[in-house]
Amino acid sequence: MSSPEREHPATVSLQVEDLEKISKELRRDIVSMTHRAASGHPGGSLSEIDILTALYFNILNIDPEKPDWSDRDRFVLSKAHACPGLYAVLSRRGFFPHEELATFRKMDSRIQGHAHTKTPGVEMSGGSLGQGLSFGVGLALG
Repeated sequence: MSSPEREHPATVSLQVEDLEKISKELRRDIVSMTHRAASGHPGGSLSEIDILTALYFNILNIDPEKPDWSDRDRFVLSKAHACPGLYAVLSRRGFFPHEELATFRKMDSRIQGHAHTKTPGVEMSGGSLGQGLSFGVGLALG
């Protein structure tokens, strides 16, 4: 949970049982997205989903209505090919409509096969593994 001085109205705090339920729903979203697209990386997305659920629903200081809020916490997904998990969480947190997950990997969609900043809530466009570390260091220094 965020410290009281960093508390923001959009911060959520859920019980473990609620987080587990959300994680199951997000797993369904990941499998549905990658199956519908007949493409993607479901394994990496499924493996990260419990961590992303805890972060986005109980820890990160974010506001889906203000994705560029200057005092937000920033999450950097270095393994950008595992973006279906991030997209599923972002949609459930309200960064974009849940129905938009059906456009995963389609032409002109905001949710492509690697995380990209054109998607609300995504902090870094990624591709090469490991570039998240240098990006994160740059964010911290900046």
